Amino acid sequence: MPHGPFQPAPDDSLESIRREAFAGDAQAQYRLAECLRRGLLSAQPDETQALVWYRRAAAAGHRSAAFVLNNWRNRRHFT
Repeated sequence: MPHGPFQPAPDDSLESIRREAFAGDAQAQYRLAECLRRGLLSAQPDETQALVWYRRAAAAGHRSAAFVLNNWRNRRHFT
């Protein structure tokens, strides 16, 4: 599993990532959350939906998603 923020490959598409995420692929769920949070691949930025997908990925054991969620909670708690 790559570390650091998701960087889309030239052949990535939001729709293919979305299909894989809905099929239960934890890596795709993390990638979709990153797209939604950061507005990648022409996604409309949506923090609420990004949180949903980070939580799903983290629940499936995706460590980077769990890390992002922990940082998100800390940021909200301390700001």
